[in-house]
Amino acid sequence: MRRAAAAAAVVAAGAVLYLADPASTPMYPPCLIRTYTGWRCPGCGATRAMHALLHGRVREAWEWNAIWTAGAPELAAWGVWRLIQDARRARI
Repeated sequence: MRRAAAAAAVVAAGAVLYLADPASTPMYPPCLIRTYTGWRCPGCGATRAMHALLHGRVREAWEWNAIWTAGAPELAAWGVWRLIQDARRARI
């Protein structure tokens, strides 16, 4: 049940990210490392990259954050696999 609630939260967050562009919406917080040091951290641009990925703009996502663009599909596949495994165990 907890995993289903977590999956629902991820889907809801994805829907918000799909609808609200991080580049033009002030509801997303700025990166604290970049704000205080001026340096880009490994996560900088991940929110904008995810927004671009959700809209099918892979090249733009890669320019925002290559690490996230390469890792997000694998992370999503792993999450779906875990949900399927949990569902199978629940039926047994």
